[in-house]
Amino acid sequence: MSTLHTLKKLLFGETWLLPIGIALVTTTALLIRPLDRHLWTNDGGFILLVGVVAVLAACVFRTARR
Repeated sequence: MSTLHTLKKLLFGETWLLPIGIALVTTTALLIRPLDRHLWTNDGGFILLVGVVAVLAACVFRTARR
């Protein structure tokens, strides 16, 4: 139950790690796209998914530790 509470707090509460992490993932994706079009065409969505899940997991782990 505490994990769900923490996740809800992260998604609806004010945090800094989540928006900064999502901005970094988006910026990285925008940098990868022009460098390697083939990689982006085939695996772009998966790269974004992994990045967003990693940021969300880091936020939950950091908040749940307290």
